[in-house]
Amino acid sequence: MELLDLVQEGNLGLEHAVDKFDWRKGFKFSTYATFWIRQAIGRALDQKASLVRLPGDRSASLRAALRQVSGDGDELDDEHARLHRLATPTSLDRVVGDDDGSELVDLLADDNPGPEDLALANEEDRMVTGLLDVLDGRARFAVEQRFGLHDGRKRSYREVGEELGVTAEAARRMVKRAVNAVRTEAASRIDAA
Repeated sequence: MELLDLVQEGNLGLEHAVDKFDWRKGFKFSTYATFWIRQAIGRALDQKASLVRLPGDRSASLRAALRQVSGDGDELDDEHARLHRLATPTSLDRVVGDDDGSELVDLLADDNPGPEDLALANEEDRMVTGLLDVLDGRARFAVEQRFGLHDGRKRSYREVGEELGVTAEAARRMVKRAVNAVRTEAASRIDAA
């Protein structure tokens, strides 16, 4: 957080202290106000300073532990060290390991499909197309529409029936017969192999 934001949060804590202060109890206002200012600034840091918001009690405990070790996150106990890692952003360009050769970004998995995935997807498409070749045109269209083989959008039996000019029940029976035919063809190809 910026310094002016922290000052403003401290001012809000001071206002709260003014509202709640009771001079008849014999305490100094400066002592009372210090508590509320520190409390307001601490809560603001807990809620707004980090991308990950920790619960108030955990965050207060982490702040106290960091004060005890002079802000060095490496000297914290396991629980506080884990909280500190969660609340502290880390650069992907940070060097990892002792050899200074690899960065954190190098350790992250790549979600893009690799050559093996592409080859398997192509082979799967070829096998599905070959299995669907045993069906007549209407049955193949019904299966392709029902399972979204062309555009990825699965359609209901009612939608398939409307496209073919039949009822939803007739479309369901057509798809069921077609799927059974494809299963039989697949089983015979497996037995032949």
